[in-house]
Amino acid sequence: MTVMDHLKDGTASLHRAAESHPFQQALARGTLDRQLYIQYLCQLWLVHMKLEAELRRHESVAGLKSVLTAGQYQEVFLRKDLDFFGVDMEAVTELAATSALRKRIEAASERSPITLLGFHYVLWGSKHGGRFLAQSIARSYGLDGKSGCSYFDPYGAEFHRHWRIFAQAMNAACFSEEEKSCMLKSAVDMFSAVQSIEDELLTRGKA
Repeated sequence: MTVMDHLKDGTASLHRAAESHPFQQALARGTLDRQLYIQYLCQLWLVHMKLEAELRRHESVAGLKSVLTAGQYQEVFLRKDLDFFGVDMEAVTELAATSALRKRIEAASERSPITLLGFHYVLWGSKHGGRFLAQSIARSYGLDGKSGCSYFDPYGAEFHRHWRIFAQAMNAACFSEEEKSCMLKSAVDMFSAVQSIEDELLTRGKA
């Protein structure tokens, strides 16, 4: 079994659960409150900012160096979307769930940098359904399909080519069984953490 198969099989049920989460369902159906959507982008920005800073810090590590490319980093798209909505980036605050995830990312980075690839796998892989979400978001909030939702579909049809390159590099890397296990654990943690962020946002939205 390749490392990509290992990650896919190990997170399959979590992927299905993520897609059926009330927050994602509302986002896909175009019924999510606009302000909650912007708050969601803010929390994703904080997560990506932390994860990508740690990935860049360890780019010289063999397993990371062979897999990562500059085009995989997503913070720039979130920054662009938040700028479109006029968000003061300096005023963005962490939700409790976001803070907990950022701490787990930092701990994983210190313990074993390769583990970061599990977190990255989930966020990078979310672009598979991103085009559909971007279209729904654009319709819901009267956007042009690019500004305000570029994070979800920054590459258009080119994403599949980017993903193939990533998958091939992952499968070609010589990860130990322990590293594969750690990556799977961090992937599971990412799915769980994003749902916790969504839960917290929904709770705040009802307050």
